[in-house]
Amino acid sequence: MEYSLTPSEVEKRQFKDEIVLMLRDAVRVELSTIPLYLYSIFSIRNDNGAGGSMTRKKILGSLSFKPHLIKLLIPRRVVVVHQEMLHLALAGNLLTSIDSGPQLYSTASVPTYGGPDDFMLHSKIPLKLQLCDKSMLKSFLQIEAPYEKPQILSDTEEQADITSSSIWETLWYGILTQFNSIGEFYTKLESMIINCEPYLEFKNREIQYSPTEFFSDMMVQIVDQKSAYKALKLIIDQGEGSVGVEEAHYQMFLDLYQGPTTWQCWPVPASPTTKMYADDPFLHELALASNAVYCYLLITIQKTWRAADLVVRRALIAMIHSIMLDVLSPLADLMVEKPFKDGQHAAPPFEFYRTKAGEDPEKVDDAGVELHQKLKGHLDAAAELANRDDKETLQLIRSAVDRIPWPGNEV
Repeated sequence: MEYSLTPSEVEKRQFKDEIVLMLRDAVRVELSTIPLYLYSIFSIRNDNGAGGSMTRKKILGSLSFKPHLIKLLIPRRVVVVHQEMLHLALAGNLLTSIDSGPQLYSTASVPTYGGPDDFMLHSKIPLKLQLCDKSMLKSFLQIEAPYEKPQILSDTEEQADITSSSIWETLWYGILTQFNSIGEFYTKLESMIINCEPYLEFKNREIQYSPTEFFSDMMVQIVDQKSAYKALKLIIDQGEGSVGVEEAHYQMFLDLYQGPTTWQCWPVPASPTTKMYADDPFLHELALASNAVYCYLLITIQKTWRAADLVVRRALIAMIHSIMLDVLSPLADLMVEKPFKDGQHAAPPFEFYRTKAGEDPEKVDDAGVELHQKLKGHLDAAAELANRDDKETLQLIRSAVDRIPWPGNEV
């Protein structure tokens, strides 16, 4: 693409249209990888600080987004999911700065997994929820691969058949299908950001995530070309396509892939659906609750890009932290411990939860209230069917849900 220092109005409009589409794709990319990594993490058995717990920590990082806690809780090199949330926020800030904020609560935005059309990139790497074995780590390497073809990896385990042809010869339907890796996609987006100053006007700082709200000094509000590039460079350096950088997702997965398997996984199914649990009322209610809390998280993140009121923003930011740490995570951990059928255990489906309010961005508050109510209802129904130990766990989760009502709907 050729750039001009004095573009015409037509050229400005064309440039903006293209970069908006790319930024929306960037949001979708981040949104698609978060359930992949979370599902894989939840499949790993906790083992009181041994290999499984350490592997979970490496991929998960910290689910705390409180600025004063981030640096205290975790080394920056063990933060894959933590950083994916940061990247989602940065990509959303970039989009909000030149257009409208992302719509996360919609069937078009929430990814699906395991179907024939669920893939990403030109090389059609399948998008499927799967337990954390070497084949899944291989998929993570493909997704996070750098633009340039990496060197052949060493064969350290029999199940880790790492060769140039097996990994690199050849990701959710229709997304980035013209690119071979996320790294290649971000290379093009980086070029556009570097040259964007004559083409774009930046706005909406007051509704972007700020360093005082989210991720401390890692968060960037977009006000000009310089800050736009800083935000994008952070995404690139931390994950998509960085080789040899200790903090990079690619390097983290490479280390896990090359090293010995020091963890054990629950036998969870590949890409489960809520329908799978239809004959088990308890697991069915847990699956519905997990979908509801997942979408409650997405709509909370989405709402923040539209809220200028500081009181509302503070409530939303606090909700994001609590939803992930106090509801989504313990609910998933409860599910994976439960035997299902054919030797498999249950697991969260990460599916879209429909509401009567629908997906209209103008009705986001109605949808948020409804999702919160539905979440409580499914947890209550599950508790009625649970044994004593599970009742106690569900009561703790239910209490956490009571503490995160939709803003403006507090009792």
